[in-house]
Amino acid sequence: MGTSSSIRISGHGYAELPAVVDLTDTASGTWVNTGLQVTLPVAGTYHLDANVRAVLTVADGTNVWIGARLFDVTAGAVVPDSEVLVQQIDLHVSTATPAITQGVNQHAPILVPYAVPGSRLVRLQAVKVYTGPAPAVARVQSDGTGRTTLRYERVA
Repeated sequence: MGTSSSIRISGHGYAELPAVVDLTDTASGTWVNTGLQVTLPVAGTYHLDANVRAVLTVADGTNVWIGARLFDVTAGAVVPDSEVLVQQIDLHVSTATPAITQGVNQHAPILVPYAVPGSRLVRLQAVKVYTGPAPAVARVQSDGTGRTTLRYERVA
């Protein structure tokens, strides 16, 4: 997976997910690095915000969710309080009716302050967790119908 570039303008930065992150074949509960990342250039307190778009398609009997979080690659730790449930589908159809398939797109924001002692690389990670049949589609993506982005602003 490639990495994204960020635009830096005096304490600000912005990046967009450079490629679809397909979680369909990953094990349930496995966090996956995405190519969406920014470098916080110097020590300070930053406001980090992300907008995450997820796509799920499931069959009857599946309970699945996609989560996201920010991970400080430099420190090797999750950015505190950055975990978010992006999308969940819990689909159960009566046995008296034919099984159906349901697909959903959804966005979720991450908004956190983060104080760092020096330059840090922060990356978006995603996870798929499910019970029942595996989802047919589970991914994080960004395109003209919805962007997955990460932005920072140094505030102190």
